[in-house]
Amino acid sequence: MNLRDSLSIAQFPLLIQAAGTLLLVLLFLLLYRKIRRAAFLDWIASWAFLFVGLFLQISLHSSETRPLAMFVNLALLAHVIFLVRGTRRFRNPAARMSPWELAWILPAIVIAWWASTLEPGLEATSPMALVRAAAYVLTAIWFAVSPGSAAGRIFLSVAFLLWGAERAIAGVGLMRFGSLRSLPAWLQYLGFAGMFLEMMIAVGIIVLLFEATQARLASEMQALLDSERELKEMGVRDPLTGLYNRHHFNDVIRRELASLRRYGTELSVLVVDVDRFKQINDQKGHQIGDEVLRFVANYLTTCVRESDFVFRWGGDEFLLLLPRTDEAAAAVKADELARKLPKIPATEGLHPSLSVGFATHRPDAEFPATLALADQRMYEMKLRGKRERAARERDLGLL
Repeated sequence: MNLRDSLSIAQFPLLIQAAGTLLLVLLFLLLYRKIRRAAFLDWIASWAFLFVGLFLQISLHSSETRPLAMFVNLALLAHVIFLVRGTRRFRNPAARMSPWELAWILPAIVIAWWASTLEPGLEATSPMALVRAAAYVLTAIWFAVSPGSAAGRIFLSVAFLLWGAERAIAGVGLMRFGSLRSLPAWLQYLGFAGMFLEMMIAVGIIVLLFEATQARLASEMQALLDSERELKEMGVRDPLTGLYNRHHFNDVIRRELASLRRYGTELSVLVVDVDRFKQINDQKGHQIGDEVLRFVANYLTTCVRESDFVFRWGGDEFLLLLPRTDEAAAAVKADELARKLPKIPATEGLHPSLSVGFATHRPDAEFPATLALADQRMYEMKLRGKRERAARERDLGLL
């Protein structure tokens, strides 16, 4: 007699499902080697206990002993507990496991023994079928509301929901017909559906992890792009003020001069110098000096348009490029920047101000000449400021 002939109609689906469950255990082991998630350890234990329970059920038909039935039910209960525990840890990897969770062992033994006293044979597993059905439905709900990819979650939710329905039908059938031999033929073959649904769960886990991996790769790629952008930005920014540096000015001026030649627009430049900056450093210290430079940088940035450029030119000098700005508008802006500078904190007694020179570039001129003109006007304003301060100090001395 071959193996299939030696097995009852109900035992053969159990054997096939046990083989599928063993494959699922191996799948989780392989996944855990690649992706070290604590939930996989619970799922490995869960399906290992399910395999043991299914394998022992094959012997129940011929043995029909209560101790064996109790071990079957205990294995199935352990399968349910580790399944629920693993799903919870999959939803929240940061969740900590409490030693009190081991308290399930004693009630599980009691429930398994109680269920085995109902019937000595395979019918003793009917209460466990209903318990498994409830656990599968709960797992389906948890996967449905878990964060992550939609396709994998929906696949797993449907598979667990159908598996819960299959176990509920099997449990109710055993309770209604009273014995395994009285079950209709279609109910005895229900184990094949369980095997198919386990394979669906395996596919769902793979899809979920694949999509999670794709999302993680996309996130890492975006992080690399952001990091590259930040490094590039650091290469064109002054670390103290956050303004564009002199190196970046060379790229910008080439682009603006090309636009000026092509479209005939106007381009003005302002050179800004912080008056009495050396005295600030000498009397207040370099830390206060740095704060003054940051304050002036923020002030200049807020006083220009989004299309304008503000550079730290070096030391206490700044340079502003104003595209589409004629000489009259540049003169107004230079005067405005010098007059409206607010009081700078921590500079009491020194009264720092700004000297601002301006120039408008002409298409037939070289830009260094335009820059030199703005620089010259800035120094002229600085000298006037010095003479005015000296005159005020002399007048105060006379008084």
